Amino acid sequence: MTVTFSNNGLFLTRKVPFLLPAFLFAAAQCLAAVEAVSPVGGGTVALVPEAQKEVMSLPTLAERLALFAKDKASGKVLRDDPLWRKPLPFTLTWRTTGEEVGPWKVEIGKAPDLSDARTWFFPDSEPNADAGHHDVGPDGGTAAREVSRTIPMANLEVARDYYWRVSARIPCAPACGSRHRCKGGRRIVRSAIASFRTEDFAPRWIEIEGKAGNIRDLGGWRTADGRRVRQGMAFRGQGLNDNSLTGDVAGANRLAVEDVKYLAGTLGIRTDLDLRDERETAGMEESPLGAGVAFVQHSSECYKGIFGEAGKKAMAESFRVFCRPENYPIYFHCIGGADRTGSLAYVLLGVLGVDRHDIEVDWESTFYPRIPDASPDPDFWRRESHFNDGFAKYGEEGDSWNRRIERYLLDCGVTPEEIDAFRTIMLE
Repeated sequence: MTVTFSNNGLFLTRKVPFLLPAFLFAAAQCLAAVEAVSPVGGGTVALVPEAQKEVMSLPTLAERLALFAKDKASGKVLRDDPLWRKPLPFTLTWRTTGEEVGPWKVEIGKAPDLSDARTWFFPDSEPNADAGHHDVGPDGGTAAREVSRTIPMANLEVARDYYWRVSARIPCAPACGSRHRCKGGRRIVRSAIASFRTEDFAPRWIEIEGKAGNIRDLGGWRTADGRRVRQGMAFRGQGLNDNSLTGDVAGANRLAVEDVKYLAGTLGIRTDLDLRDERETAGMEESPLGAGVAFVQHSSECYKGIFGEAGKKAMAESFRVFCRPENYPIYFHCIGGADRTGSLAYVLLGVLGVDRHDIEVDWESTFYPRIPDASPDPDFWRRESHFNDGFAKYGEEGDSWNRRIERYLLDCGVTPEEIDAFRTIMLE
C-alpha cells in the first residue's frame, strides 16, 4: 500500500508494508478510553442458578427428594427461587476513563475477532444524560466511572470461550448544547476485546420474550466416554402456540416478533417437531416460526405410553427426524415441554451415552422445585419410576442404562444405522 506524508513541506508518496493498518488498529485499541473490567482474562461465568446446581449435584433421586422436603419444612428457600428454568443473569462491567458516555454498544461472540458477535445497545444511566449533562470530575472533565449491564437473553453455551467489547462516545462539549451533534460527540471509542469462559455445567437454558418457556439445549452434557453432546443442534421446550380450544382453529401464537428472529434467525431452527395430537394443533401446517421452518407433527406418548405399540411407533417416527442432517437445528416440543417432550429427550440423551444421573436430573429440572416422584401414589402417571420400570426390561444383566435405551429403540423399529447417524450428528 502507499501512504502520503509531509517532509519539510514536500509531500512524498512511499510504499509501506501492508502491516501498517494492523499496527495502526492495534495502536488505536491501546488508546481506547473504555476498559473491560469483568469478566476478563478468561474468567469463568456461571450459567446455571445455584439452587438448581445444588439439587442436580446430588447423586440419587432419594437425596434430591429429601432436599426439597427439608426445604419445604424450613422456609422454602429453594421453592421461592425465581430462576427455575431460566439462565443465571449475566452481567458485564466496564470502566470509563473520564469522558465516555452511552448509548453503549456491547458485542459478544465466540470468534476472537467478534466476526460472529451478537449486539446489544444500552442507554446511559447518568442523570440528565439525554440533556447532554454529565458528572464532572475534580479536574473539570467528566468523572470516570464503572458501568454494569445485565445482558438480556444472552443464552450462552456451556463450556465455551467467549469474547466481548464495548463501544461508547466522547460527549459533546458543554457549549454544544445538543448531545452527539458536534464533531467531538461523533467520536467512537472501543474497549480492547476481553474474554471469558462459561462454566461446564449443563443444561443450557434458553430465555425468550414470549410465553413459551422451559426451553433448553439438548446439548452440553458429557457422555460416559468423555465426549460432549453438540450444542445449538436440538432444543426442547414448550409449545410455540397454545392448544386449540375448538379442535378446528389453531391456538394463539406464544412468540414475540423478536423471538421468531432469535429462534429462526440466530439459532437457525430449521425443523419444528410438534409432539401434540391433531386435536391440540387443529390441523396446523405451518410452524409459528414461519414458512421457512419445516413443520412436522408426530402425535406422541409419554412415560408408560412410550412402551406400548402406539408409543413405540411414534418414538421411531420422531427419532428419525434427528437422523437427517438437513433437519437441524431442531426445536421439539409438546405443549408444556414436560411429558411427551421429556420422554423423547430422555431417550435421545440415553442413546447418545449421557450418564443416567444426568438424564434423570435433566428430566427432573422441568419440575423443580418439585419432583413428581414425591407423590405418595406409586401409580401416578407422571413419574421417573415409569422410565426405570420400562427400560429395565431391555437388555441383559450387566448392560448399561444407555445400552438398555438403545435396545428399546431397536425394538421400536429404529435401525443401528439410524442410531449411528444420530450419534455422528450430535456428538462432538
